[in-house]
Amino acid sequence: MTKPTLATVWLDGCSGCHMSFLDMDERLLDIAARADLVYSPLVDVKTFPESVDITLVEGAVSSEDDLAKIQLVRPTPVSSSRWATAR
Repeated sequence: MTKPTLATVWLDGCSGCHMSFLDMDERLLDIAARADLVYSPLVDVKTFPESVDITLVEGAVSSEDDLAKIQLVRPTPVSSSRWATAR
């Protein structure tokens, strides 16, 4: 069985979600055993792949660059979740 692909995208935000992701320490090994990280600011990949199973998006669309990136990530919205709150 092929592992699902995972991407993380950083739009306009504080990078806190990516830092929290890294703070998972050894649990990252469990994720790596179950999914292939194919795009992220944490890895050296410059182009978002055509097909990604799971994408975690941090931040908000606040510029034309952010809009272009999120449209590349998901041309047709499927679902969204908010994992963090701003105070």
